[in-house]
Amino acid sequence: MKKISPLSIKLIFIGFIVLLLLVGNVLIKSKLEDREYSYHTALDSIAEASGDKLRSGGPYIVIPYDETVEEKNAWDKIEKKTVTRYLYINPTTLRYEADLKSERRPLGIYSAPIFSGSMKIHADFDASEKLPARSHPEKAVVVLEIHDRSLQSKPVFVINGKNHDTYLSGIRYAVNDTGSRAVSTEIAANINFASGKYTFDTELKIQGSTSFAVEVSASDTSLSVKSDWASPGFTGFDYLPNTRKLTSEGFTAEWTIPFANAESGHTIGFSFIDPVNVYQKLDRAISYGFLFIIVPFIVLFMFEAIAKINLHPLHYLLSGSACVLFFLLLLALSEHVSFNLSYMLGALASGLLVSAYIGQIAKKVRFSLIMAGCFALLYSYLYLSLQSEDYALLIGSVFAFIVVAILMFFTRNGITKFPVHESSPQPEEKIASKA
Repeated sequence: MKKISPLSIKLIFIGFIVLLLLVGNVLIKSKLEDREYSYHTALDSIAEASGDKLRSGGPYIVIPYDETVEEKNAWDKIEKKTVTRYLYINPTTLRYEADLKSERRPLGIYSAPIFSGSMKIHADFDASEKLPARSHPEKAVVVLEIHDRSLQSKPVFVINGKNHDTYLSGIRYAVNDTGSRAVSTEIAANINFASGKYTFDTELKIQGSTSFAVEVSASDTSLSVKSDWASPGFTGFDYLPNTRKLTSEGFTAEWTIPFANAESGHTIGFSFIDPVNVYQKLDRAISYGFLFIIVPFIVLFMFEAIAKINLHPLHYLLSGSACVLFFLLLLALSEHVSFNLSYMLGALASGLLVSAYIGQIAKKVRFSLIMAGCFALLYSYLYLSLQSEDYALLIGSVFAFIVVAILMFFTRNGITKFPVHESSPQPEEKIASKA
């Protein structure tokens, strides 16, 4: 029976250690998911208390009218009954102007951005269309859809230059089911709806979190936003802004929708993207855990095969454990300090620990320096990949090619000898000593 070589045995042990460390990496990823769940739970609590996603619909004029319908009763007989329907008159032009200030609201170790400010609304109505029979223009109202938690004060509607008090409507006038309550006001009974034109103005004191959106409820709609939030997201809405300007101090954006179906329910607005959310970067970083196990192991193996030093499997296990713990350090530190600082501290702690450990085992400073250089390249690669998401594949491909090229260079003459103990004398040396 052919004897298994020491090299094969050591490779089996190294493979087992790699699998063991990958299990540890999976456990760290599971811990990340738990912490991210806690983070999002805290954000949801903050957002809910602050009005959450702000969405405004309208304004529009609502005129009730009666209609007779025929329905079958329980005995399959046709019965006539009167039901109340509503005529909706959308504005011809609609102008929004918002000025928003942001702040971070803490909850435990987490925090989320919220906003507050003002939103001015101007609308022009042409209510000259013919009213249905049996309509009740004396009960007409102007309705603006917005959640009551998004309001910081009671608004006043200015219709044709006259102030009108507002109240929370208990009737669902809205055609679309947004789940919001409507702030509405009665229109004066002496308005001639047969040929009336109306102007609507109001200024809302608003608050919210996560996103800001208004519905395109007129054939000509525009929105102008000024905010001190530096990281807006404009995707996820039906129209992108026509112009926008982003600076470190905030942003301005303008939308102009000259032609639109007022009944479509389309929205314009933006999301408050939180750049402090590090969990996405942490998730991507941990996905590179295999490289942080296998690449240092390859370097250690090359030390054994080429530099003729002897390492015990325990040395591989401890060195790999320090590499895996880098991700746990990164997760723990990132919840208290910036991601970049957490990354630097974790990389220095893990890289220097393993480099000093290997140098002490080999009793040679140059091995520590080589190992430190390896970690510097590895951590630099990971940092660039995390910062350049669009080029992560390109960076990864180039890095993998370089690693393979280096391995091919150092193993070009083959690996035929593998040390068992550096201090063990060879057979020729034993014969010479007896002589």
